[in-house]
Amino acid sequence: MKVEGVVFDLDATLINLGGFVDWRKAHIMAKEAYLSCGSPEEMINRLGEKGLFNMLNMVREENAHIMDASEVERIQKKVYGTIESCEWEGTSNCHLLPGCSSTLNWLKDQGIRMGVATSNSQDVAEWILKSKNIRDYFSSVVGRRPELRMKPYPDQIWKCLEEMMVEPNRSVVVGDSVKDILAAKSANIIAIAIPSYFTRRQALEDAGADYMIENLKDLPKILLSL
Repeated sequence: MKVEGVVFDLDATLINLGGFVDWRKAHIMAKEAYLSCGSPEEMINRLGEKGLFNMLNMVREENAHIMDASEVERIQKKVYGTIESCEWEGTSNCHLLPGCSSTLNWLKDQGIRMGVATSNSQDVAEWILKSKNIRDYFSSVVGRRPELRMKPYPDQIWKCLEEMMVEPNRSVVVGDSVKDILAAKSANIIAIAIPSYFTRRQALEDAGADYMIENLKDLPKILLSL
């Protein structure tokens, strides 16, 4: 297999944004935004117990059964915009993770196309990549978009590959979370895991990770072995 494309997760894979974001506050704000849009309180309380990003996906699914697509997307857009303010608060403190710059340069020299598929805000992701001077490495950046389901669904990865103009069977996904691995496996793409401070190796292995690396510097060796 000749790898032609790499889809990266953003947070805890390329940069360390999440540790500077008040996700508890974002969770509360998201619940309030759903309620203001007329979502049943029982549903929001029930799904809110699943965690922020699980809630975002699950509310979307339940709304899709009772609303047309345009209304579902309108609500998601409002909620996404609400929690984006919390992400912006963390942008000034985040930095590139070890091995990021050297690995991106190696991939570029190899002619391998790169993209980012992230559950973070589209605008925040774009800003961070530009501010760290690495945006030009990526042919596609797919953040939270109202029309797409987030990981662990494969939608964002498929969209990223479409914009990169790379076939899934010529690609790999690199991420730190179980959702990254599940999304890659759902898309039938090789999954390379980088355990972070909040993920366990065993959980990543159980999710189906094909390879495990400790640092982005190890990625070229894996790709050459394929």
